[in-house]
Amino acid sequence: MSEVIIDADNTYKDPRAVYDDVGNIINQVYDDTPNLKRDALGNVIGNVNDSDGEGFEITSPRTNKEYSFDTSVLTGADWSRMFNSVDDIFTPEEIKKYHEFAIHGPSSNYKDLIDLGPEIKDFWIQEIWDRVNPGVQLLSHKIMTTESCELKVNAWAGNQYTVIVYLTPDLQPTDGGALELWTPNLTDKTKAMAINTQYSFDMSEEYNKEILKSYWPRPGRYVVFDSRIPNIARPIETDKVRVALIFKGTTIGYTEPTDETDFTIVE
Repeated sequence: MSEVIIDADNTYKDPRAVYDDVGNIINQVYDDTPNLKRDALGNVIGNVNDSDGEGFEITSPRTNKEYSFDTSVLTGADWSRMFNSVDDIFTPEEIKKYHEFAIHGPSSNYKDLIDLGPEIKDFWIQEIWDRVNPGVQLLSHKIMTTESCELKVNAWAGNQYTVIVYLTPDLQPTDGGALELWTPNLTDKTKAMAINTQYSFDMSEEYNKEILKSYWPRPGRYVVFDSRIPNIARPIETDKVRVALIFKGTTIGYTEPTDETDFTIVE
C-alpha cells in the first residue's frame, strides 16, 4: 500500500506524483505497474501490449485474478465523484400527477419489470425524461416501487450514467429509503475498474470503504451519477411506497435535441 503524505495544510499528496509550487500534479510515476500504459498525468489509458484497443485487463495483486473490461472503463479519469442531484424542477401538482400515473394508470401494469428498453411509450415518462436528461442517449428505463436492497454496480463500462427520479408525494426523511453511493473499493473487481481513482489496488484509499453520498428520496428530486459507482437503495421503514423512475443512458451517440418539428402534409 502506498505511503500517505499529508502536507502542513492538511492536503493529501500522492508520493508517486510530482507537484508544482501551487500543488498541481505535473507528472506521476508508477514503476510497480509496468503493464499499464499511462498519459502524462498518470491516468491509465490501456495496457502496454494492447494493440487493438478493444479491451483492458488488470490483475489483482492480492489474488492474481485477472479482470477484463471494455476500454471505455478508463474514461473520465477519477469518476468516483461524478454525481449530483436537483430539486424543485417539478411542482407538487406534477409530482402527484406522475405518481398517480405510475401507481394506477396503464403504466402500472409493467412497474417493477427489469427493463422497459430505450423506447419510451408513455407520454408522462417522456415528459419527465425531457426535463431531467443530463445529455445521454437512453439505454433503458423502468418504474420501480420495490427495491431488493442489495449493493450493485449499474455498468462495468464508462460513458454511462444513471438517473433516478423520485415520485412519492408525501415521503419524509424519517421514512427511510435513502440512495447510498459507495466508494468503488468494495470488491477486487470494483478496485480493478477504478484504476484511475484513489480506491484501486495499492492506492491511498484502497481499504477506506465509505458512503460517498446519501440522498433521501425527496419528492420530485432527481439524482444523476456515473453508473460505475456502487449503489444501494435502503428500504422504506414505514408503510409508504417509494415510487421512482430509473433511467440509464450513455453519452455515446447522443445528439442535442432541436426545436424543429417535422410535419407531414396531408392533402
